[in-house]
Amino acid sequence: MVFYAGLQASAASPDQSSQLIEQQFQGCTNSNYPKLINKHKSDSIDAGTINMQSNGDILLDDNVLIALYDGQIQASSATYLQNQNFVKDIKNGHIYHSDNDFKFLSGSLAKDSGELKLYNGAAYLRERNLLVNYQSLIGNLGQNLRFQNASLSSCNNVSEGWEIKAHSININEETDRGFIEDLSLKVLDRTILKLPYLPFPATTDRLSGFLEPDLSFTSDGVDLFLPYFWVLSNKSDLTISPRSLKDRGIGFEGNFRYLTKSNADAENYLDLLFFPKDKEFRKDHDRDDNKRWAFRIKENRSFANIETSIDWAKSSDSMVLLDLPSSLTNIANQRDHYLKQSVSMDMLVNNFSISIIREGFQSLNPFINNGYIKKPELNLDYKKYGSSVSYFARANYANFDINKNQHLALNNKGIHQTGKRLFTEIGAEALHSFRYFDISIDGLFLHKKYNLDNKKIKTQSTSIPSIKIKFTSLLRNSFKDNLSLLIPEFVYQKTGFKDQSMDPIFDLHQRNLGSFNRLNTKYFFGKDRVPDTEFLLASLKWQKRIKNNSALNFQIIKKNELEESQIISSFLDNPIGKDNQIGTHLSFKNQILRVFFAANYSQKRNTLNFGQTRVDIQLPETSVTFSRNYQSNVPLVNATNELDYAEFSIERLMPGGYKFIGGISRDLDSKKNLESYFGFGYENCCLAFKIYASDKRLSKYNLLNFQSMQFNDASWDKMISIENKSRINFEFELKGLTGGNKRMNRFFSNAFSNL
Repeated sequence: MVFYAGLQASAASPDQSSQLIEQQFQGCTNSNYPKLINKHKSDSIDAGTINMQSNGDILLDDNVLIALYDGQIQASSATYLQNQNFVKDIKNGHIYHSDNDFKFLSGSLAKDSGELKLYNGAAYLRERNLLVNYQSLIGNLGQNLRFQNASLSSCNNVSEGWEIKAHSININEETDRGFIEDLSLKVLDRTILKLPYLPFPATTDRLSGFLEPDLSFTSDGVDLFLPYFWVLSNKSDLTISPRSLKDRGIGFEGNFRYLTKSNADAENYLDLLFFPKDKEFRKDHDRDDNKRWAFRIKENRSFANIETSIDWAKSSDSMVLLDLPSSLTNIANQRDHYLKQSVSMDMLVNNFSISIIREGFQSLNPFINNGYIKKPELNLDYKKYGSSVSYFARANYANFDINKNQHLALNNKGIHQTGKRLFTEIGAEALHSFRYFDISIDGLFLHKKYNLDNKKIKTQSTSIPSIKIKFTSLLRNSFKDNLSLLIPEFVYQKTGFKDQSMDPIFDLHQRNLGSFNRLNTKYFFGKDRVPDTEFLLASLKWQKRIKNNSALNFQIIKKNELEESQIISSFLDNPIGKDNQIGTHLSFKNQILRVFFAANYSQKRNTLNFGQTRVDIQLPETSVTFSRNYQSNVPLVNATNELDYAEFSIERLMPGGYKFIGGISRDLDSKKNLESYFGFGYENCCLAFKIYASDKRLSKYNLLNFQSMQFNDASWDKMISIENKSRINFEFELKGLTGGNKRMNRFFSNAFSNL
């Protein structure tokens, strides 16, 4: 249950928060209180019978209407004291003021001060869709309202939602805050809670205050967040949340969001997680310092033709984000392999662009080091477009240093070389159109040079030519609402061979060795290994657009390598020679069905390189998704890696406002579930609750042989067991009273496909 309902705005940008809440009530407003348009001047009075007294008082009877500055009074009868500008003895009255409605049997109102006293009535507060039934109401319009012996709800039928009965309900319309005294809460006609005091927001605007507590039952025990939301300005806010995790201790998290004038569409943020003492971490790692922390700052700014970007994250150790997953901060996905540490500046002037980058990474795999750090990297790019011939020139300069990891269990001796590298490309593209086809010829000249810190290692400049010739055509057929496109394409490409075995490898991190894509090897090895290639490629693409937004796309690709790549073969224990491959891509979508399929098959190795398929079905009450992904990688330096997994999810709306969600991700290679979740919820116009459970675990990292020999299976299993996380979460929302939890629990969003 919520003990303070400050507006929950953590998932929306500051300027979007009130809009989200407003949309929350669309279609759920009380039809008994329609919105009125005030067409009367503030001094106008009307009634069926008007009786002027000798003292100046006016007795009004039958269809009384008295205009106010921002509303009006309607009644069966009333007395207007002109000298005091005061309305008394209002019978069967209805005051409409600032879109709020006040109905009552008797009461009075001072027009100048807004002071009112109303008895036995109901008030409808439109902004939060709240209806208050009261015995008496004393206060001032637009300032403060005090309801005595009152009930509060946003439900048209309280037996199907919630209702609060209280000794008093107090609302300050100037501060947009309210509080309830001596209350009992009924949900679905059952009393579930009694409290002496409960504050709540009286507006849909962003408002500082405590947010709904976030309660979960996890594999580490009860996990409790108590967030406080602080509005700093109309473009910035701060959320600070003490957190208690039973088996680990007490810590806190923070989220600071802000918009910049130069880039109002980009949300910038700083996330922070800190546990001063992690009890479980001390047991597993036997370290004197058991502080756990992590942070991430992300910011983008624009100044005329200059853009700056910061994406910098750091953690106390590689396992903290696996041990302490959060629903508040967004530092990293549980399955991310590294934290990015990048600062960049880009400038574009006509056809010339320049970028300066400082880039590094912190590994989140405890057995893989942080790799290299670029400090800095400089990119220059010039393009000149012509009607038939275009030119370009690019230069990349990078200074590489070792990004040390003090917590790495085993230092990787393979990463020890440092130095500078200059990589340049100069090329041109000639394009000529014939009647039925286009031909383009790309010529490219690559050059790289190293200046290593170890002067004993001799390097030499390397120049590599490359050419690409492409024939393409476009056949079009349209009839009424249907459009068909047939695009045949033929490509010849050749990149010359140069011995690069003496060049260091800066861009190729060892974790990438299992991600070999034979269809696009141009820069798989970064800029340190440019593979020699010569192949012919033919493709045929068919696209069809049908009425009602239906579309069909089909493509088939055939690639024949004419020569074996000496560069690639040098990385293989068992070179396979030149290969022939065939690939296909198919997609279809309409209003109900979306289907995607892609595959690539190696004829030389008689194996499927990769396959991907996904089916989405969107029915009025049911949404189903199925996907299957497979990737078989070339075994580089004795490391094998197969990725084979499937995912299934379902979301089902049931009668009466009930909803079911569920899903599973399964590693078909290891035959174990990586993630499963299911949940059940109920929602109507005034009430919502959810309960859902999640179990998540990660596959073992595929380590290189020389590393895995250093650790026995028992040690690794103990380490990887930290990553197995189970949670049971509860969400409860009293619409109109609470702000609504819009965070979208992040452990659901960490799909296995994000690997």
